[in-house]
Amino acid sequence: MYKGITGILIPVLVIAVIGAGFWGYQENQEKNSILIKAENQYQRAFHDLNFHIDALHDELGKTLAVNSRRQLSPSLANVWRLAYSAQSDVGQLPLTLMPFSKTEEFLAKIGDFSYRIAIRDLGKEPLTDQEYKTLKTLYERSKEIRNELNHVQTEVIDKQLRWMDVEIALAEEDKKMDNTIIDGFKTIDKKVQEFPELDWGPEMMSLEKKNKEKGKNLKGRLITAEEAKKKAAEFMKVPVSDQIKVDKTGKGSNFEAFSVQIKGKNIVNLDVTKVGGHIVWMIINREIDGKKISLEQATEKANAFLQKRGYTSMVPTTIDQYDNSLIFTYAYKQNGVVVYPDMLSVKVALDNGEIIGFESTGYTFNHKKRVIPSPTITKETVQTKVNPHLKIFSIRPALIENSDGKEVLTYEVTGDFDKVTYRIYINAQNGEEEVVEKVEEDIVS
Repeated sequence: MYKGITGILIPVLVIAVIGAGFWGYQENQEKNSILIKAENQYQRAFHDLNFHIDALHDELGKTLAVNSRRQLSPSLANVWRLAYSAQSDVGQLPLTLMPFSKTEEFLAKIGDFSYRIAIRDLGKEPLTDQEYKTLKTLYERSKEIRNELNHVQTEVIDKQLRWMDVEIALAEEDKKMDNTIIDGFKTIDKKVQEFPELDWGPEMMSLEKKNKEKGKNLKGRLITAEEAKKKAAEFMKVPVSDQIKVDKTGKGSNFEAFSVQIKGKNIVNLDVTKVGGHIVWMIINREIDGKKISLEQATEKANAFLQKRGYTSMVPTTIDQYDNSLIFTYAYKQNGVVVYPDMLSVKVALDNGEIIGFESTGYTFNHKKRVIPSPTITKETVQTKVNPHLKIFSIRPALIENSDGKEVLTYEVTGDFDKVTYRIYINAQNGEEEVVEKVEEDIVS
């Protein structure tokens, strides 16, 4: 009897052991595949960062060399795009547990500074001597950052260093591991921190002060790290799992937030405010395989993404093409008035329509129901307030922030002059010209 049972059990146990071994092998293979995928994404983001910082330095040099307003404006717009791209690259790297906020802040300021000059009518308000001096200083400082980054890149290649080891070393505070990358990034951030303060101009100083005040005024209760994980999972429509990691963002930000990373087919990075649990930033760093969908399809994808996440009454204001993606900028619309302070942006990959980027700081810190005054002048009157040679495309009411940071009801006049498109904002109460913006050629309304 026992011989019979033994004869049955031994083959069963052998099969079970083989099955368990195969299952363990398969699980290990899947785990290795995920780790390799993550490492590849980290490496790509790091080398992209080097490329974008190199290009940023070169483009800043170009702004100093050009001798015409027609060339300067697009060059400054490129500086803005490259600074934004470098910030995005940094966001893909596992740096949340080490200080790098000063460098990120510096890149953000370069972007804001160059963008504000790029959209200005340089015919009426040419580059000032102080702005030129600031650009020259940025060129010199970006060279220092570039050289340090290139040194780290050389070490990474020569020593075949892995970013997954950096992530482990930071999490476990392992001092025995090779800390070349960590030390390199700390050196860069320390160097940036020691840069003497720049004169960014009154507009930038006012904007920075206002952003800090907005961060303090964010409404809602404090959420926990676990709640931040759930908020991020809900936003990305994925289940809560061990693949979601949460860290606190570094110092230097205008508001406190949790930095959330979701590992999967592609790595997703998000920032969730500690007050209220708002998603203010999301990015997926991946290769985009060409352009396979139309502008209309991309628009539908962006609109649907916002609708599903509760962002209603949003209207697209600009569309910016960047490589094989489109960045849609939206503003809130209240009773027919476009409310520009309540802005957010959505980035759509043109290979399959996936949403690979989201930014909502403007909307998060400004959005509220407003009592908007009625205009005291008509659209017909507005037409007499602009250059008679301007070919007007459209006029619509818009709430904007003026140079003093105050909200003002205006008429947004979009038109063409000498093959260049402009947006002119006329105060709807007194008819005064508030702001003039030049619309870049690769941006459409």
